[in-house]
Amino acid sequence: MRKFVFEDKYVDTLKAFGIEDIDRKELSIVKYDKGDIVCQENRLVGSFLICVVGHGRSYVNERNGKSLILNIFKKGYVIGDYELIMNFSAMTTVIADSELICVSIPLNNYREYLLNNNSFLRRVSEILASKLYASLHHSAASRLMPLEYRLCVHLLKVSNLGFFDARLTDTANMLGTSYRHLLRTISTLIAKGILVKAANGYQIDIPRLHKHVDEF
Repeated sequence: MRKFVFEDKYVDTLKAFGIEDIDRKELSIVKYDKGDIVCQENRLVGSFLICVVGHGRSYVNERNGKSLILNIFKKGYVIGDYELIMNFSAMTTVIADSELICVSIPLNNYREYLLNNNSFLRRVSEILASKLYASLHHSAASRLMPLEYRLCVHLLKVSNLGFFDARLTDTANMLGTSYRHLLRTISTLIAKGILVKAANGYQIDIPRLHKHVDEF
């Protein structure tokens, strides 16, 4: 993780959260490389982070040693929302899946300011509601819809400019399936012309993918 001074090009991000009047000298820009851990389960969170570039994932570790991926996120996601409101340690581990750039707000100085800012709380509430909706939708789909449909929806969510390069073991965990079953389903999508294997991932025919999802 690398830390830099706040840049004015991120002022619009502050405005989106209703915190443009915050002392910007107290803010910083943090950059994580792919594979870096942003925060770790059961450890204190020192900053509230607003993701402005890149993507990552959050997951929890179970007692049997397995991990369950809860969320794949992109720009606009926040890290530390539960922890800010409830004032407890991190509930999940968050890892960067690309270079990840975030606006960092120190909680030791600004917890009360954030909790008493209605515009900020409304925006965070909207994000929490989106997380809940995504969780409910994922839970229902995992029980009621075939893997092919779930994978297609997942690809629409996480693809970067029509390209998919996530680790397939993580994708299998996220979709609640086996690695072998996932490979068979990917092969099906390749046969249908939706995916094309590339050197370090898969190129996606986005219009064809949207049409395929609508056909379920």
